[in-house]
Amino acid sequence: MSAATVIFKAIDYMFDLQQNPIGRTKRNMKNVVKTTDIVYDESDKKACTLDTFVIPKEEGNYPVIFEIHGGGFVAGDKKYRRCLSAWYAQELGAFVVNVNYGLSPKYKFHQVIPQLVNAVNWVADHAEELRLDLSRFVVTGDSAGGYYSAYLAVLQSNPELQKRLGVEMKAKFTGTVLDCGIYDIVTALGQKVLFNLTDSICYDFVGVHTNEIEKYEYIDVVSPSSFVNSEFPVAFITLAAKDFFCGGQGEYLSKQLDDLGIYHEVYASTRFMDNHTFPLTWTSKAAKANNEQAITFLKRFVKGEI
Repeated sequence: MSAATVIFKAIDYMFDLQQNPIGRTKRNMKNVVKTTDIVYDESDKKACTLDTFVIPKEEGNYPVIFEIHGGGFVAGDKKYRRCLSAWYAQELGAFVVNVNYGLSPKYKFHQVIPQLVNAVNWVADHAEELRLDLSRFVVTGDSAGGYYSAYLAVLQSNPELQKRLGVEMKAKFTGTVLDCGIYDIVTALGQKVLFNLTDSICYDFVGVHTNEIEKYEYIDVVSPSSFVNSEFPVAFITLAAKDFFCGGQGEYLSKQLDDLGIYHEVYASTRFMDNHTFPLTWTSKAAKANNEQAITFLKRFVKGEI
């Protein structure tokens, strides 16, 4: 087991209760119907599953939230986003799809993207049956999940990129909520990361060491920032100014969206203690402020005000 895997699995374990506090999770789950472990890709019935969260209603369609967990590409699980997923369902009246995917090092970048596209296509294939409004379709994720969310957001409007990766998306996201994601892989790999994890993460995720990254087969397509264009969905970007994993990444994406005139909002924490993916812990001043701004953004989005 790699160093990155050991550390990120430990983080999952240590922060589970903070990210899923019993009282808050119970309140968020009130009236929410949860369906677990739906297989969306038969190639790996263990890795490729999703949970859904929804408060049933008699009439009308549901906006859709597509949640992708983080974990340094090597760890994490949809179970660690149960409180967050229920919160989206509760606050927005949304149909929430909470997705698992193949983890590295077993699955590399070019293998995970097709899995997540299959999860998106599962949503599209069941939209009529489940009364899903795909004109209000939000992809969201934290850390590695933020990376994958941004990647799907650029992939959906790029047929050549889809062809390169052997995928075809059946639906398009119209909104994004990105929490401390990585958007420029090469820049991120050039930075010093806490616990000196850069090389371990790189090797697990793409199969080459950092000093060989320029020779990587998919180096030209691995960074979503390379494909951001005027079709990128409206966005809410969370960043930590002192992020010890993804420093500068949110600022860079925000600048790209500014230059393209794409509507987006940013919340930036400034204290070191409000660091990487700080909103998931719910209780700090910055987490509360960020989550209030994010849910207000989403409420305006589902009402068609953004």
